[in-house]
Amino acid sequence: MRKPARRKCKVCSAWFIPAYANIRWCCPEHGTIYALELRAKEKAKAEAKRIKALHEAEKEGRQRRQAMREAFKTKAQWEKEAQSAFNRYIRIRDEGKECASCGNPLIGKSNYLTGSAIDASHYRSRGAASHLKFNVFNVHSACTRCNRQLSGNAVEFRIRLIDRIGLERVERLESDNEPRRFDIPYLQRIKSIFTRRARQLEKRRSRQQEHAA
Repeated sequence: MRKPARRKCKVCSAWFIPAYANIRWCCPEHGTIYALELRAKEKAKAEAKRIKALHEAEKEGRQRRQAMREAFKTKAQWEKEAQSAFNRYIRIRDEGKECASCGNPLIGKSNYLTGSAIDASHYRSRGAASHLKFNVFNVHSACTRCNRQLSGNAVEFRIRLIDRIGLERVERLESDNEPRRFDIPYLQRIKSIFTRRARQLEKRRSRQQEHAA
């Protein structure tokens, strides 16, 4: 029978020649220590597995509860959430630009000069042209003064919108009167798409800032 090769003790790393091929320790005392270490590792592994299973069960529970909540949402609720996700994307997209209506700079979360908050302002309003409320060419960041107090400041908005997207696109928006129906699946897609786009923009800008620093 071939004699076992020399090997290192798993406890003290001393070289020794084992009596049998399955021996990994140089003396009985270290054999006991090694056995206890193995037992501790197995216990830790089992605990980690238990915790992972618990987290997965909790995640599945949250997903089920979320699915149930969403199943009871009305079309109006989905429309509100879709519009909120879309408007948030517009504000992130236009971050650092000036107000689409008055031209004053928008810095951070407010208008630099007026101090008012930033809105996602619709060139053709949702009331007059609800079919364009998710059109990225129709919606641009503006200060609340222009968007709310001046009802969009339409004349100035049009002038600056032409500079941004061109006369052809502006006229296309103005002549677009084709009605559209937004059902719940469509509103769900709108929310998902623009939530994802907003996150992507935030990540891209974060990386750019890190590189610039």
